[in-house]
Amino acid sequence: MSLHNSEQITTGAKGKGFLKTLIETNVTRKLIPKGMSWFGCMGGLSLLAFLIQLTTGTFLLFYFSPSTKESAISSIQRVIHTVPYGWLVLRLHAAGSHIMICMVFSHMLRIFFKEIYRHPRELHWVSGSCLLILTLLMCYTGSMLSVQNIYSNSVARLLPVYLLHIAATPLAMSLFMGMHFFMVKKTGIHEPL
Repeated sequence: MSLHNSEQITTGAKGKGFLKTLIETNVTRKLIPKGMSWFGCMGGLSLLAFLIQLTTGTFLLFYFSPSTKESAISSIQRVIHTVPYGWLVLRLHAAGSHIMICMVFSHMLRIFFKEIYRHPRELHWVSGSCLLILTLLMCYTGSMLSVQNIYSNSVARLLPVYLLHIAATPLAMSLFMGMHFFMVKKTGIHEPL
């Protein structure tokens, strides 16, 4: 590559923006250590599971109507039978919550048994524990919005549970994730990439 081409690439990277540079320096140009196992990646996989839940949940947000029991049941039936690939998105969203819980638990167990929660990473442990609790709350409120619970009248009022599931808990999770990632960036991880 000539000097002229490398200058174009360098200035092009500056011109393309902050986000691209941030992703390149923190994600795509990082090397994974040879000894890194799948358990070492559970934090990142938990984030990926959260993003999948966010994507499938946003899709379902456009179709689900929690105003009454009948409208909730009919909207779920419409997603399953009428919306193209709606059944798949609904199943991914339902199964994804359990997968996310498993990943977060695996991440927490690894941190606990390797004793990575010690100084200077105590606040990582606290924010991670809060994220685990919020993940369990998301799964619980989501299961309350399932067809079986709506049919059996186990949810008296759908709208408050729905708002807790789609607004309050994800917002709290995003704030704790931001705090968690900020602290990881500040103190580093136990086994640097």
